[in-house]
Amino acid sequence: MELSRRGVLGGVASAFAIGAIGFAGATTVTDEGSASTNAGSAPGLGPDGDGAAGDGEADSVAADRSAPFEAALLADGDDAGTLFDAADLSRVQGVISEESEHLVYVALSEAGIGAVQDRLAEAGATDEPNRFVVSMTLDGTEVRRVELDEPRVTALTDDEWSGVLTLPFGQKPVAVEVYESLASE
Repeated sequence: MELSRRGVLGGVASAFAIGAIGFAGATTVTDEGSASTNAGSAPGLGPDGDGAAGDGEADSVAADRSAPFEAALLADGDDAGTLFDAADLSRVQGVISEESEHLVYVALSEAGIGAVQDRLAEAGATDEPNRFVVSMTLDGTEVRRVELDEPRVTALTDDEWSGVLTLPFGQKPVAVEVYESLASE
């Protein structure tokens, strides 16, 4: 099984290409090791909307559901609860290097997808997304921060979202540490 970013959701990609941090690029999960584009694909947690994944893609592995990884939802700087953590994940793939980015792909379980969507609604992020930020931590240290906005939250709460997220990092050692922590192998 391969998790990858291929193709782009038309309006979504162009909306996200503007910001330095955001959700962009369509992601899919396939069993044959080759990516396919799916209209119900997921937004990535990335700064661009370009498309094709880099060289060296490997198959995904089961996620270590006990890894010390958490994506916390912050509202106006205050803790609004957990958006998702390693227990919500099913698969992980990485590290895939593209230009200056080092990507780790994660796929949420079916229950994880529902939990993320419920948590966004309960916290009020579906009504006022610009008030919210997602802070991802590994063993208590922040490794990624993503600002939310209406298009990002709309993509995450879409009934067709597959639950795959792209986590790009500027430093390869950070991406490797996140991947190794989340991979069950």
